[in-house]
Amino acid sequence: MESISIKNLKFSYTALSSKSVQILNGVTLSLEKGDILCISGKSGEGKSSFLRVIAGLEKASSGEISLFGEPVKQSEWTALSMAQKGIGFVFQNNALISDLTVKDNIAVPLRYHKMGTEEEIEQKADRALLLMLASSFANEYPYSLSLGMRKRVAIARSWALDAKILLLDEPTAGMDKNSRINLLSLLDNMRELYKTTIIMVINDLQVACDLNSKISFLMDKKLTEPMYFNEIKDNENPRLRAMAR
Repeated sequence: MESISIKNLKFSYTALSSKSVQILNGVTLSLEKGDILCISGKSGEGKSSFLRVIAGLEKASSGEISLFGEPVKQSEWTALSMAQKGIGFVFQNNALISDLTVKDNIAVPLRYHKMGTEEEIEQKADRALLLMLASSFANEYPYSLSLGMRKRVAIARSWALDAKILLLDEPTAGMDKNSRINLLSLLDNMRELYKTTIIMVINDLQVACDLNSKISFLMDKKLTEPMYFNEIKDNENPRLRAMAR
């Protein structure tokens, strides 16, 4: 089943000089339920902006998006509406609340959106913690956790909101090898168990190799055709081959 379809997506912003700067120009993407896609490219190409537009955090200039076969109206392409439709966004800086425990960080959005009774919210939070192997530090505070553990909590919080499509902005940035491998294993497990669709921005192509995931590059304001790392290395396009070096 198709989980997300994007057609001819365009995005521009107004610079300080009052000039319109185009970031995305005709981006097209289609993923099935449970797919993982890594998005890479040079710095400043608009990778993070692309995720933010999907999530409704930035307003698309034009384009179409469908979730699970249902077109999304322009008026509904907002952060709140997209979250309600199953889009989860995990910021690169995690955006955890420092004076709340790990479990409360997960529970607060559930309470705010009235997603069940208190008992049901507790169960949702516990299930998300268990999925990300974070139950043992449920009563800790974010500042006491390692970078890898904070990322697990941020992902658990987003997933607990019934996210069916997760958007991750450089989730392994700054992690050591073991933390990265552990996190990617948990994400793969999430995909296997719950068929969560995952789109993540990466700088290190090893992440895609570890996940056995296809990669698309944001190049010339569009996404290249998704392909595996070995296909990139042997591609006839020299610009793509250079990305794999």
